[in-house]
Amino acid sequence: MGIYENNARTSLTATLMAVFPVTVRMIDERFFRYAASEFIRRSPPSEPRLVRFGSGFPNFLRTFKGLAEMPFVAETARLEWAIAEALDAASLPPLSLAALDGSGSIPELTLQPSLRLVISHWPVLSIWSAHQDGGNPIEAGCWQRGIERIALWRHGDNVRFAALSPAQLAFRHSLKTGLGLEKAVSRALRHDPMFDLLGTLVGLFGEGLVTEVRMTHAC
Repeated sequence: MGIYENNARTSLTATLMAVFPVTVRMIDERFFRYAASEFIRRSPPSEPRLVRFGSGFPNFLRTFKGLAEMPFVAETARLEWAIAEALDAASLPPLSLAALDGSGSIPELTLQPSLRLVISHWPVLSIWSAHQDGGNPIEAGCWQRGIERIALWRHGDNVRFAALSPAQLAFRHSLKTGLGLEKAVSRALRHDPMFDLLGTLVGLFGEGLVTEVRMTHAC
């Protein structure tokens, strides 16, 4: 039993290290292994697919001893988990802007299932980018609080990112949760009365994020 448990713990730790590579670099591999061991002990996997293991790890890091004073670590881990989810999601054939040809109709859009929206009070995408190959990591104590609103989605075997304004975030979140175009526009306008709907739609199609268009007749 002891050998089995050790092998399982080693496998789960390796899974976490693969999902959270930037977090590993930020807090040092030795400390990460210690944190991972505690997380595995408290939250063993509940399903056989190891790729799904780790959803609770960012929140675990938020209060883990030694990291409570570095909230940007947990926030960066949250971004990494969103990346892992996006890469594990299906990538459907995108539609072109020509799909919006229903004259006199209101289009309802379905977005890529891999789309994830992340909002953080720390510059997590900047932190993540700085720790990629060729990046320039900055000392942990030098990061300053600052809101980042991020869209990310799967593109082949990679992930694409886009920085969003509050209105763009509200619009995409509304579509993603199935509220429909009219409500999405209404919520975006609350943040920005000059919200550019046409430009936003062109961007969504250009990014390959629209997978279905259903036309509904206006009343």
